[in-house]
Amino acid sequence: MAHDIHLLEDSLEVSLPHSIRWVFDASNNSIAVVSLPEPGRELVFTCRFTIEHFGVQNTSLPVKTRAEQIPVQHTPDEWLDLQGYLRPHTEDPAGVVAAWADSFLGQGRDTRDLLDRMMNTIRDEFTYLSRESEGTQSPLETLRLGSGTCRDFAWLMIEALRRLGLASRFVPGYQGMSVDVTVKQLRG
Repeated sequence: MAHDIHLLEDSLEVSLPHSIRWVFDASNNSIAVVSLPEPGRELVFTCRFTIEHFGVQNTSLPVKTRAEQIPVQHTPDEWLDLQGYLRPHTEDPAGVVAAWADSFLGQGRDTRDLLDRMMNTIRDEFTYLSRESEGTQSPLETLRLGSGTCRDFAWLMIEALRRLGLASRFVPGYQGMSVDVTVKQLRG
């Protein structure tokens, strides 16, 4: 968990006899591995957690000289570590997302300034529309519609920045939130 997020309480309930082993994945996420020694007719997972998010206090984080301008000059070790965050993950066959990203380079290559301009463009020129359905729409869809949810705007920015050679990833933010998740799997 990040330094600005505190886990206040959590639980994982499983409806069948089970054992749970907690591990970390490659991105340092905490993963519950549930083993079920015998079959059952219905499997229900119920996960509850309450967290508190304190936000970032200092957004003026230091930037290395080699990262002040785009393209950023990554070291060979950084290329290895950042590979998955540099490679675009969505299709852009006509180069629409790439062209949108490139349009920000015409106003300067200062990394911080470009990030600000891209965020301000999303805030000022796109329409926020609440959507209850799961998932995230593609960056192409967000550009075409000129609207989306927070996660759609984040995904557009991530994919645009990746096309400019800036390593980017999605990090959800929660503020004093409780979540109940129940997953059911039925077997015939």
